[in-house]
Amino acid sequence: MPSWREQALIDAPVEEVWGLLGDPSRYPEWASYVVDVSGLPEIEKGSEFEQVSSEPWGNVTTTFKIAELEELQRIRMECQQSGWYSQWLLTEAQGKTFLDVEIGIEPTALQYRLLFGALGKRHFRHVVEDSLKGLRESLAARPAGAPAG
Repeated sequence: MPSWREQALIDAPVEEVWGLLGDPSRYPEWASYVVDVSGLPEIEKGSEFEQVSSEPWGNVTTTFKIAELEELQRIRMECQQSGWYSQWLLTEAQGKTFLDVEIGIEPTALQYRLLFGALGKRHFRHVVEDSLKGLRESLAARPAGAPAG
């Protein structure tokens, strides 16, 4: 099924980038499609949380699960309703952060296969590019040396 994978160099240390990526409750700060995140008392593999996303047809509330988590290195979240996923891999690169991001769907039902099959890779490409732009802008807006969280 459709997905989009992209690699990028972010002009910020891994710790600062992780401060935004490693805590889904901070996603509304930089991911334009995320309206709200709730129900995440601890960030650990297996934790579930509610995410309100802005979609073309309106706001949608879904449950996400943190499927993979390695501090400062990797986070993968999966929507328990649709099969939408996002995976972020971080690597230190001389004081900057190399990111490998993939966003896509492994549909859990025919309706999601049809919807996202029709939207295709173009939709996921837009989400990835918008997310990288939001991360860069959020990181650039913080004063130099400011803590990530």
